[in-house]
Amino acid sequence: MGHHTFRYAVYPHQGSFNESSVVREAYQFNLPLVQLPVDFGAVSESTNIAGTKPLFTVEGAPNVVLDTVKKAEDGDGHIIVRLYEAYGGRAKATLSTSLDVAGQAHLTNILEEPTDSVNLVASAAGRMSAEIALKPFQIITLRLALRN
Repeated sequence: MGHHTFRYAVYPHQGSFNESSVVREAYQFNLPLVQLPVDFGAVSESTNIAGTKPLFTVEGAPNVVLDTVKKAEDGDGHIIVRLYEAYGGRAKATLSTSLDVAGQAHLTNILEEPTDSVNLVASAAGRMSAEIALKPFQIITLRLALRN
């Protein structure tokens, strides 16, 4: 069976599990931040690294976790975004992106085959967003088509 190494952590918190940040802390424990060196000499003065914004945000539901962002498996250039409800309750979340997405997204099954459409709305800040309703522990996969 070989030599195995594991690690664990205890995260004390006030209030109930739903009021805590246990899920976020667990992610940070299991997937620690990766630091990469940046050659600031190669970065132009017009590039503002400190002012960069995330490509995706989830707002309105602390129990919804953005788990995966990846290219679609079929190689057509679409982006796959996977979210899930982590606390065992219902949630309504707003997923926003700064990517140049075509006007519609699609819900897919786990094999990334489209099952339904989701309307995207453009904001004044140039972000596209969609309202998403999740059932307890539901996993949702979205397929986003980028403009060329």
